[in-house]
Amino acid sequence: MRRAAAVTLIAFGLCLAGTANGGSDILGLRLWHAPNKTRLVLDLSAVAGYRAFELQDPDRVVIDLDDATLRVAIPDSEKNGPLLQSIRFGQPRAGIQRVVLDLAVPVRFHSFVLPPSEPYGHRLVIDLFRRNRQASQTTMAAPATREADYLVVVDPGHGGEDPGAMGGKGTREKKVVLSIAQRLVKLINSDGRMRAELTRKGDYYVSLRGRIGIAMKRKADLFVSVHADAARRRNARGASVFVLSKKGASSEMGKWLAQRENASDLTGGIDIGEQEPFVQKAMLDMGLDWKVKESMELASRILDELKRAGSVHSERVERAGFVVLKSIDIPAVLVETGFITNREEERLLRTALHQERVAGAVYRGLQHYCNGDPRCPRPASGQRIYVVRKGDSLSLIAARYGLTIGRLQRANNLNSTVLQVGQRLQIPDA
Repeated sequence: MRRAAAVTLIAFGLCLAGTANGGSDILGLRLWHAPNKTRLVLDLSAVAGYRAFELQDPDRVVIDLDDATLRVAIPDSEKNGPLLQSIRFGQPRAGIQRVVLDLAVPVRFHSFVLPPSEPYGHRLVIDLFRRNRQASQTTMAAPATREADYLVVVDPGHGGEDPGAMGGKGTREKKVVLSIAQRLVKLINSDGRMRAELTRKGDYYVSLRGRIGIAMKRKADLFVSVHADAARRRNARGASVFVLSKKGASSEMGKWLAQRENASDLTGGIDIGEQEPFVQKAMLDMGLDWKVKESMELASRILDELKRAGSVHSERVERAGFVVLKSIDIPAVLVETGFITNREEERLLRTALHQERVAGAVYRGLQHYCNGDPRCPRPASGQRIYVVRKGDSLSLIAARYGLTIGRLQRANNLNSTVLQVGQRLQIPDA
């Protein structure tokens, strides 16, 4: 016997008071899959009244939009992810457009509307969460041996609904910085005395304060946020390193970038009502001076290595009020890896070689800072040995460690640039 359907009224959107036809078109549909949720986004031509509720036997989430017209194709079911079986559209009665989410597992959900924010117009967002959160919470817990390591949280900016800056050839900041961050994490985790974790591992959005919260929960020792600049001037180029400013920004560029990055939550789709309560301003005045001093030291080390690896936009460490550097009581820096709006730098940022070069520079800066931090384990004595992996090349390995190909060849008596998987290479000091 079927159970009675459980219907829960969740939210009402705001009804538009002045559109030409009094209705709204559904112009687009996107799905984003994060470790803790699946997000459905509906692009609307105008704000539409809606209600969202759940039904059982089988489990479904239903969204009814008032006076809306479907103008989008149903997405491929293979892209629905672990929580969704399928998405259906229908019209239960005149003037109502229904969206039905057939669920693969029981979920709880949250829905909200977002006002226009470039590059988007009006949006209706539905977030699906597994009802049983125990497994997810276990995954998020700090490791049992946390006290024995030196943890660096690496934060690839943007993601999901928030593409970040866009290059002239269509390069998206969110994709470039994730690739650089992943390369950086691999380097750190091969170091033997530091360990690294990412704030996001795929194309989904994590709120600015959610990124901070990950570092706080993990009791991280350092926080490095990775971005790619945009600028009004197309000829602007070079990397920059920022720390939190106790006062104003140290440059007009820094002020503009901070304002732009701090607006990411609106673009990324964060409901103001869902900010995590534990992420509060953690810095007390008595601890701020230490944090800023250590952040400056870390930033200086990274900037020195970026200068060696290529061009920099500023010869000094910049200061600005980035939200992602606030509310965290550990040394924290934001690295702008280059200007994606510069045609040449956009081309470079798309290449594995340049990404490896940038990741290697940040890694070496972290190494130098670690050498002077008594909390960080001492480096192992003896030669550094690198074991060649699939996809490696001599140029990539040289870029990774800030070496020339010739220097690497001489250190290993190589007469050729051809490498074999499993081959052991001695890595000389840069």
